[in-house]
Amino acid sequence: MDLIVRNARLADRPSDELIDIGVEQGRIVALEPALAGEAEVYDAKGCLACPGLIETHIHLDKSRIIDRCTPQERKTLSPVKGVSPLKESMSVEDVHARAEHRNRAAVAVVG
Repeated sequence: MDLIVRNARLADRPSDELIDIGVEQGRIVALEPALAGEAEVYDAKGCLACPGLIETHIHLDKSRIIDRCTPQERKTLSPVKGVSPLKESMSVEDVHARAEHRNRAAVAVVG
């Protein structure tokens, strides 16, 4: 292992159950309490370990429009049908403003 993150809290476990995370070549290879191994150690001190704040597929042009979408029946729910009628009313300025708001909110969470 290259790294052991000690005393991490995971979202799917009780908050008082701390776990060690073993990482090798950028991949998690072990999750267990008191993980044995020689590696660089980082003490998470009970903080939540979660996936990185990386979104590989995002539509900033459709960000923050849920209040504009017409409600749909769950059994026929379709994002395409919900968004298509709105596209004509989306100006460049509108898309830019919503995308900027979304990105500023994301940075505020990280910062």
